[in-house]
Amino acid sequence: MLGVIDFHGLGQVIWVSLVAGVSVMVLYSFVIYAGVKSAEARRGGRASAGFAYAALAGFAMAVFLGSTILGVIVMLSKS
Repeated sequence: MLGVIDFHGLGQVIWVSLVAGVSVMVLYSFVIYAGVKSAEARRGGRASAGFAYAALAGFAMAVFLGSTILGVIVMLSKS
C-alpha cells in the first residue's frame, strides 16, 4: 500500500502550502499594521508619514490580492 503513495509529491504539497499560508498571513498582517500606523501618524499631525504608511499598506494589499488570485488560478487550473 505504501508503494502507491508519492511521498515526494506529498512532501512538496506540504511545504509549498505551509510557505504560501504563512506568507499570505504575514502580508495581510502587514496591511493591518501599516494601516494602523498611517492613522496614528495622521492623528499625530505627521501627514507625510501617514501618507507613506498608507502607500505601504496599499502596496502590501496589492501584493496580497495578487498572491491570492494567483493561488486561486493555480488551484483551478488543470494540469
